[in-house]
Amino acid sequence: MYNSAQTLYKSEAGYNAITKWYDSLVNRFTFEFDSQYVDTQFGKTHMLTAGSTDAEPLILVQAIAGSAPLWYHQIPFFADHYRVYALDTPGQPGRSAPKPPPFFEDGYSDWLLDVLDALRIQSAYFAGVSSGGWYVMKLAIRSPERTKKIVMISPTGLVNARFPAKIFFSNVVSKKKDEKQLEDDLSTRSFMPSSASQEFDRQLARAMALATRHYRLGEALGILDRDKERVKVWRSVQLMRTLFFAEPRSTLKQLHTPGLVVLGEHEMLYNSQKVARKVNRSTPTLDVTVIPGTGHSAMYDRPDLVNERILAFLHRPE
Repeated sequence: MYNSAQTLYKSEAGYNAITKWYDSLVNRFTFEFDSQYVDTQFGKTHMLTAGSTDAEPLILVQAIAGSAPLWYHQIPFFADHYRVYALDTPGQPGRSAPKPPPFFEDGYSDWLLDVLDALRIQSAYFAGVSSGGWYVMKLAIRSPERTKKIVMISPTGLVNARFPAKIFFSNVVSKKKDEKQLEDDLSTRSFMPSSASQEFDRQLARAMALATRHYRLGEALGILDRDKERVKVWRSVQLMRTLFFAEPRSTLKQLHTPGLVVLGEHEMLYNSQKVARKVNRSTPTLDVTVIPGTGHSAMYDRPDLVNERILAFLHRPE
């Protein structure tokens, strides 16, 4: 229910628009799933669950502005092999509480540990996309006993990344475009070379456009003071450093959990081949796979190939 004093939505109309999109995507699911809530120190966390309750747990973690239904290519595939928990992140668009974990204080690890404890899961497989990949990597470094294997899809935090200035200034900062125009403008060519022939996933485009126009992402990330209506400059600098710079080498050396890094051939954030060589050289617990003909949205561009490679990694004996 919309409450202007508590919510991170900019308006009741924006809340209704995002909720309508969320529900419409879930209502199209043709596979069996459940909706579940658990209590955490950041309020209730909602998740979409599927698969046998006796199967090993696989927890899916979305990116900034993402939500559980955006795993719609992965949930039914992995539910044949695992008990899947696709999470709505607190403080992001979705059904979880509007209380974001502290971005700069390892709050997302605290949140994921709370989720594990609430579900009475000792250890699980994890997969995260973009910033969600960084969340699961940080969890594995902090609590390796709770992470069996991790999958990082086009992650931040692993290597230094390029700031997508063109997308940011033409879409996020610009106030001239409404959600429909933003959605229409988002295409494969926004993230890949102009020769790309694939169509950008329209559900992802819709989710990004709605969040950009109707959600207080800056406040959710701790860089916007709503009461004073101004940006916290130093916090913004910290956020950019966190998102677009690699974790210190001393931190990455503490990663001992087996992991798979999934990259699109034409990543907008970094050169995939260089990343693969660097990771293979410096982090022996990680494997890297590059998905041809895809960009930062590889799990949407080629879900068949991405899912099969993830499954092969998860099933591989260590």
